[in-house]
Amino acid sequence: MADFLEAERVGTDDTTKGGNKSRSGAAAIVEAMHASGIEYVFGYSGGGTGSLIHEIATTGMKNMNARTEIAGAWMSYGFNRIKGRAASACLFHCVGILHASAAALAAKTDSTPLILSYVSLDSALDLREGLQDSTEVFHAMKPLAKYARKLVVADDAPLSIRQAVIAASTGRPGSAVLDFAFQVLVDNTTCAVEPLTLPEPPAASAATIDKIIQAIRKAKRPIILAGAGVQHALGAEQLREFAEAANIPVVSTSWGGRGLLADSHPLYAGVMGSFGWVGANTIAQEADLWITIGTSFSQMTTGAWNLAKPAEIVQIDIDPNQLGKIFQPSLGVVGDAKVVLEQLTDAVAQLNPPLTDEATATARRKDVAQSQQEWREYLGRLSAEGGNPINQYHVLKKMSDILPKGTIVVGDSGGQAYMLYRAFQYSESTPMIVGGRYQSLGAGLSIAAGAKLADPEKTVVCYHGDGGFYYDAMELSTLAERKIKVIVIIDNNHCLYANRQGMTLWGIQNPWVDMPKDVDLVALAKAQGVDGEKVTDAADIGPAIERALAAEGSYIIDVWTDPETRIKRAFRDVIPILTDRKPEQGVERHMSPPLEGSWPN
Repeated sequence: MADFLEAERVGTDDTTKGGNKSRSGAAAIVEAMHASGIEYVFGYSGGGTGSLIHEIATTGMKNMNARTEIAGAWMSYGFNRIKGRAASACLFHCVGILHASAAALAAKTDSTPLILSYVSLDSALDLREGLQDSTEVFHAMKPLAKYARKLVVADDAPLSIRQAVIAASTGRPGSAVLDFAFQVLVDNTTCAVEPLTLPEPPAASAATIDKIIQAIRKAKRPIILAGAGVQHALGAEQLREFAEAANIPVVSTSWGGRGLLADSHPLYAGVMGSFGWVGANTIAQEADLWITIGTSFSQMTTGAWNLAKPAEIVQIDIDPNQLGKIFQPSLGVVGDAKVVLEQLTDAVAQLNPPLTDEATATARRKDVAQSQQEWREYLGRLSAEGGNPINQYHVLKKMSDILPKGTIVVGDSGGQAYMLYRAFQYSESTPMIVGGRYQSLGAGLSIAAGAKLADPEKTVVCYHGDGGFYYDAMELSTLAERKIKVIVIIDNNHCLYANRQGMTLWGIQNPWVDMPKDVDLVALAKAQGVDGEKVTDAADIGPAIERALAAEGSYIIDVWTDPETRIKRAFRDVIPILTDRKPEQGVERHMSPPLEGSWPN
């Protein structure tokens, strides 16, 4: 039926209207993609997608078909995180879009620009039980997205692309879902397409900047708490300039803010939160002012709200709904992280006398140096021994020592990612392209592939768990086919690590956390055209990484690691289970902890 409708409709009307040439809705959609700054389309063929794929392929739009819809969505996610906007889009058939639903929710939750489009049946079939009837699909996808529209008229199609790019890219970024009924692609339209220029990101008022400066002047121990919002705004350089101009220590959130500054920067006090540095948590809790930029004060960042906060907090965020969401800040500021940081740096440069005197600046840097030294010594003890099975911290130390500066490291969801973003040593400012709030297992490899496509000159490494690797291993064939080089290092402890630790501490017998030992992951990779090796001796880790770097294409390193390695939290007197509650609240309440107030101190 759908093929018949396409044959009947395409090319039946060459008229013009208002000087605009008539063309198919599919042609208008792709024209709008080009005009809206979309550079790449990831997708999966099916059903009525043919006319759109034809326009994509014949108009110079870069495109790639992944092995599954969810992999294509995660590739677009990674691509857009590097670009800082909706620079790519996805195209699927209606049956396949639900496979990408996890990425849609992750993008909305983790503030990532993502456009998911799909083709549903001709709406004439809505009441007729058509094959692959998808009338309910849009209602399932809409709650997962920041922006969602169902299109039934070809004239609306170009506008929907424009609105989706704006919604996904501006304010707090998120996912946009477009449902194109089949007739939209094959009917003709004369609707004009305009080039899209995204609006300028919002700045703070001069009066607000002055209030922040005055708050810093009054404080004796201020810190900057930088989160994912600074990464989203591509504001790492502006963060460094402001911190140096004001001589204020910086702590980052444990996932989203990692890589904003080099770990050795003289003002970087470390990672705050459950999987952070003890010294950074101490500096944060001893501060009398937090200048927070682009953080939502999540469970992981605050140790489930056990961390003591100061009375004075300036909260800067692009999303007004974040301001005062959990507690009342002293000053809430709506603004783009990069823009506001530039404003603050300019304001500090004009001050006379300077914002921070030399003695105070020296003392603050000394505190930071102590935090860094304590962390290096602790990490040194964790990573010194290779072990048998191999100690994961030793693997991360070798990665830090050998991988080139600026390597983009992508951790798949799981226990290994918590260790990665805590212990991997960033030697220079580096993009963070994953969010830990809703990233599902099996996202890492595809996100890494998208990042490599967006920044081909960078070395990109996916640090995978064996559990997650079973989800996306088939994308190795995509890497081989497209000649995309990603180094995949598998933390293969033959279990679902985070689950195994938690269940064991609860005394729960759960055989589902165990993974097989007799699967040859390297052979699986080689069958798909990707070379690699298995490492069971710690002495072989460094040479294996060197061989991976020298390889022409993608390379897999299957490292057999220790399932007993503990992910120790960075808070004292907190039971290290999912919600990190204090002991007096009882082990039995960890899954539904009682909270006294919005953030009890």
